[in-house]
Amino acid sequence: MDSLEILRTLFSLVMKFSRFLPPSEEISNMKTTELYAFLYIALFGPKKMKEIADFLSTTRSNVTNVVDSLEERGLVLREMDPDDRRTFRVILTERGRRTFKEILYNFDRLVRSVLEKFSEEDLRVVSEGFERMVEALSREGSSE
Repeated sequence: MDSLEILRTLFSLVMKFSRFLPPSEEISNMKTTELYAFLYIALFGPKKMKEIADFLSTTRSNVTNVVDSLEERGLVLREMDPDDRRTFRVILTERGRRTFKEILYNFDRLVRSVLEKFSEEDLRVVSEGFERMVEALSREGSSE
């Protein structure tokens, strides 16, 4: 499998999963970077603006626009970082938590539906493959 084939496969996988996002106004009106930032905060907890910028591989000024948009929608808010009062971190609001629960519910239904079609051995192989890919990409990213 060459790079183009892997990219096509990953892109197709992401697009298929994205079709199962809940059809809520909060999600359907989000730009891709807003959705990625929202999911990053929802999955990994409160984040500083710099952490979000690093994750998205963008500038802090772009992240400010992304967070402003999410904040206007009532999905996140900035709060003083308890560990460093000179900085802010971005957290989910109650509305943001409800929106994420919708996403997680739909994702769980999709994954359960797909995984029940796999044998135990296939599940093990797929799981190990994803873990190896994440490890390899993490090592690659840490050498920068």
